[in-house]
Order: sequence, then C-alpha cells, then structure tokens
Amino acid sequence: MAGKIKFRLILSVFVLFSYLSAQNNLPHLSLVEELGCGNCHIGAQKSNIVLQRAPDLSYARLKYNEAYLFDYLGASYKFRDNIGKSRMPNFGFSDDEALALTKYLMTQEQLPYDKKLKEISLIKSANGFELIHVDYQCTSCHILNNSGKKESTDLTIAGTRLNRNWLFDFVQNPSAYVPRGSSMPDFFGNDTGHNLGENSNKTILSMVSYLIEIGAEKRNELDVRYAKVKQAHPNVTAEMGRSIFLSQNCQSCHEMGNEIPWYQTNAPDLTAQRMRTKKTWLTHYLKSPTAIRPFGYLPGTGSRMPDFQLTDSEVEELSKWLGEAKLKTVLEPISAFQTRKVERLFNDFLPCLGCHQLDGKGGMIGPDLSNVGDRLTDGFIKMAVTNPHMVMPGSTMPKTVMDSRFIPLILSYLASRKSDQKASYPNLIEQMPYNVMDNYGANCAPCHGLNGDGKGFNASNLPVEPGDFTDSDLLGSKSDDTLFDTIYVGGRIMNKSHFMPGWGEKLSRSDIIKHIQKIRDFCACEAPDWANN
Repeated sequence: MAGKIKFRLILSVFVLFSYLSAQNNLPHLSLVEELGCGNCHIGAQKSNIVLQRAPDLSYARLKYNEAYLFDYLGASYKFRDNIGKSRMPNFGFSDDEALALTKYLMTQEQLPYDKKLKEISLIKSANGFELIHVDYQCTSCHILNNSGKKESTDLTIAGTRLNRNWLFDFVQNPSAYVPRGSSMPDFFGNDTGHNLGENSNKTILSMVSYLIEIGAEKRNELDVRYAKVKQAHPNVTAEMGRSIFLSQNCQSCHEMGNEIPWYQTNAPDLTAQRMRTKKTWLTHYLKSPTAIRPFGYLPGTGSRMPDFQLTDSEVEELSKWLGEAKLKTVLEPISAFQTRKVERLFNDFLPCLGCHQLDGKGGMIGPDLSNVGDRLTDGFIKMAVTNPHMVMPGSTMPKTVMDSRFIPLILSYLASRKSDQKASYPNLIEQMPYNVMDNYGANCAPCHGLNGDGKGFNASNLPVEPGDFTDSDLLGSKSDDTLFDTIYVGGRIMNKSHFMPGWGEKLSRSDIIKHIQKIRDFCACEAPDWANN
C-alpha cells in the first residue's frame, strides 16, 4: 500500500512538472498569431503555432468517430484548453456540406511513422475512473465527469469523439501524435520505468474501455442523426468534400498528407484594412462575419470568412491591430435627381451590376453595393473605383473607363448606400468550388463557365445569357480582331450586354491574345478566311 502511495506521489509531481515546463516554454503570442490570420490573409505573417496546435487530419478515419466528426464540422466548439486562444472557427457548413467533408476525411488513414493500429476488444472497466483520476492523475490537466482541471481536452467526451483503437495507441504512445514539448506524459513508453510490466496493456484497456463506455450514449445519438443525414443526401461524395476542404484552405492550419493546396492565401490584404473599412462596421463584422464575396475571395473558389466566435475584448484587440486611417476624402451627398441618374447609369450603361448586387439585382462575383457606404471609407471607395488595381492588386475587378463628369456622382452615390441587407454564402454542393488556375478562370469563368459553355456560377444572376464559347458556328464567323475588341472594351462596343466589362485596363495585350486562343479551343474553330486576308 505504501509503495502505491509513493508511486502516485511521484507520478503527481512528474505530471505537474511536465505541465509547468511546457507552459514556461510557450512563447508570448499575439491573437493574430494564435488565430492564424496570416495563414489565409495577405499582410500578416503565417503562424506555425496554429499548424502545431491544429490536429493532423492525415489519419482522420482512424482517429475520429465519423458521426462525431460530422456533428463537429456542422457547428464547431472549443474543447481543448491547452492551445491558448487558437480555435477551430465555424464555417457555417450545411448538413450536405459537412457530410461531404466528413466522407472525404474518412478516406484519410496515413498514421505517422507508418504505424499500424491493433484491434482491441473492450472490457467491462470497474476501475477505469480510479485509474484515470487517482492512479495516473490525468485530471491534473483534464476534466473527467466534472472532476479535474480545465487545462487540456475534456476526457468526458473522448469516447464520443475518438475511435477506440486509436485512443488505445495514443495512451500507449502519445509522443507519436503530440508535438515535442507537450505536457502529455508518456506513461507507457517504457514499461520497466513505471513498474507496469505485462499489466500495461490491461491498464490502458481499462482506461479506454471506461472512456468509450461513458461516451456511448452521446455517440449512439450522433450515429442515429448521421445515418438520417446520409440517407437524405445519397449523392454526396468524398470528392465533393475534397473540393470543399481545398476551397476553405484547411491545409493552412492542418497537416493533410500529400494533398496539394489550391492557394497560399485566399483572403484580402490586411495591410490595406486600416484605410478600407469603417471601424463600426469592422467591429460588427469581426463579431459576426457575413458573406462579402459570396463565391469566394477568388471568385469560384467558394472560400468563406469563418466565425471565430470572438469575445468583445478579442474584437477590440484585432481592431486595434488592424488600425484605422484618417483619410482626407469626404464625399458630398447627392440629390434625389442625381441618385436616379446614377441608378440609370448602373442599370443601362455601366458594367458594375454584372459583378455586383444592388438592391437584390445583379451579379454575385464582387461585394454587394447596397451597403457599401456602411462598410467602406470614402477614401477607399474613391480609390477602388478610379484605380482598383492599386488598392486591390489581387482582385479580379477591372478598371472601367467612364466619363470623368460621372465619377463624382457615382462615388457619392456609393458612399450614400446604407442597408442592413446581408449576403449569404452559396451551398458548396449545389455550386461546387473550383481552383482558379489562370486569368480565364479568374476573370471569365464566373460568367462563361470553366468549359466555356456560358454556364458559370454568375450566369443565372444576369439579365442576358453570357456568350457560349462552344458555339462554333457563331465564333467561327468572328475575327480575332472582333474578339480582341470585345475583351478589351467590353460587350457594349459590339452591341452586346453592357454588363460585360472591358478588360483592357487590367489585362495585357498578350493576356487578351491568350484568352482568344482559349475561346478558339472551346469552339474548336478558327477565324473566318476573310479575316486572314
């Protein structure tokens, strides 16, 4: 008995020392680093600490209970208290989106060091709680049935979250899975050192069986719901989930085997944020983000700004970090007559509503203009209209050449636009995201489609159908010069829709020629003979 008490005392000191050592080695991190803002946004340093803290998804099928993973992806929450202010944000996935992601993650089974899990058979654990809570002092860091400290993962839900075979392997050899310097002790890595000998497997099995047992009720509840969702969405596939995984840039935080990311960054440049948005709007947005570019920062990729469920103090800290510039530009109000004049320009002459919504009408490539006066500063509105490539270098927005007399009216009109209307993200199963790999994919595919058939994601928002580049009869009658002029100046010059903008101020001559060649590839046709004379 005395030996057992001595063992427990030594063990308690060891656990406490390990935890304190790990805490002392943690660097002081800013909230921006801990949230990993720079892993998606331009203008902030990438955060390696997030990659260390976020779980490796390369073996998700072996680690997680499938129904739990589906439930978590639908509404994430924080259950790990040993990762500072880092957290999994909520992407607002619908049931079918979360199902697709779950199916994709269930294809991942590459354990570190090419490990193999052994199949275990659960036992009736009479002393599981005592082993965890008393003998091994796991509750020095973990919560278990309302006992212990909230300084790591909650063991009460471990049996709901995790697969038994992986959980057994983790307890037996945690160093294979957790980062170096973690406070998780390796109790069973050296049986002799802990005087456990041949009893170690039985000890671990008792612990794991107990955790699985107390998580069974919730696990069964999740299994029932998950089965219903799978039945309701029989056509959802793992490949759909892969596209969603890549579209949200999940690899910027998670390890994922040999999967190649679509992009390094997929969000706005934060260095320009101080002059871009108004502080009041930014505060509300950080607290409860909504869709600005519904089909993705790079249109078509479907990327979303997730909800980090920030506290008021965290919102304040981020707002201060982003800063607020005092711009001199102040746009004057305009009269009702001038307002109607600008709206006539938008509806009948300018290409803006081909990409932007205004009062429920128009495209959904760029931000909604209905509330742009609430969101953007006067100075940024002016720069975005007059020189978009300077203030938004990665944006697909072209510069529209227009009569200089109209520009002040348009700027003041936009600054006056205020609305509570909020855009929503499209369902990523109904509108599958895709990787934007070239200028055509970024600039043309949203309307004309990746295959050139005129069925891009934005086509249904337009009052006229975009051109079908697979129509060989039509395009075979058009010269390359005609196509060049249309791309350069816009649809209006050819008596086509004014909603097609001109790309001459954004694309180089060689870029436009490449676009023409791509159109020729789509239609499998050449210019007419007369055009070559």
